Amino acid sequence: MTSIRFPVLVAIIVLSVGVRLAPYVFGAHHIDPASMAYPWNFSPILAFSLFGGALYASRRLVYLVPLATYLLGDIGIWLVTERADWAFYPGQPVVYLAVVLVASCGFLLRGKRSWGRLAGSGLLAAVGFFVVTNFAVWAFGGGVRYPLNLAGLGDCYVQAIPFFRNSLISMAVFLPLLFSPVTLRDRSLIPVWRAGARQLGI
Repeated sequence: MTSIRFPVLVAIIVLSVGVRLAPYVFGAHHIDPASMAYPWNFSPILAFSLFGGALYASRRLVYLVPLATYLLGDIGIWLVTERADWAFYPGQPVVYLAVVLVASCGFLLRGKRSWGRLAGSGLLAAVGFFVVTNFAVWAFGGGVRYPLNLAGLGDCYVQAIPFFRNSLISMAVFLPLLFSPVTLRDRSLIPVWRAGARQLGI
C-alpha cells in the first residue's frame, strides 16, 4: 500500500458512499428514490474494487475494502431514510457476491498491466456485475415486476441496460484515474500501451 496515495483512496471511499446516498438524501422525505431521474450505477465502487484486486498486497484487503465501503453505503441509506427494507433486502448477499467477483477480476491485472488489459478487465467486471445483480433482482423479486420465467428474466436485463451503460461510463472515468500518478506514487505500476496481442498477453 506504500505505493498508493492513501488520501486519494479515502477520497474514493467517501465519494463511493456519497454517490450511493445522494438520491436517498434528496428523495428520502418526498418520493421513492427509485422513481428519480438519477444516474444509477454511476459510481467509482466497481473501478475501486477492480483496482484493489490488481494492487493490494493483502488479499484480505482486496475484498474487505470494497465490501466495507458498500456496507457503509447500505447503513447510510438506512440512517437517512429510516427504511431498513431499502438498505437491507433479500437479494443483497448476491450483490455483495458480485462485488467480490469484480474485485477478483483485478487479479487478471497482476504482473501484466496494460491499458488494453485494464479496459478488458473493466468490461468483464461490469458485465459480470450486470449479469449477477440483475439475476438477483429477477430471482428475489417474487414475480411482482418480472415474472419468474425466461421472458421475465429477459425483460429484467433489458430494463437494466441504462444501469449497465452507467457502469461502463463510470469504469471509463474512474479506472484511468485510479491507475494514474494521481493515485499511484510508483510510476512502474501504471499500465502502459503495448502493441500486439502477444505483448498484451491475450
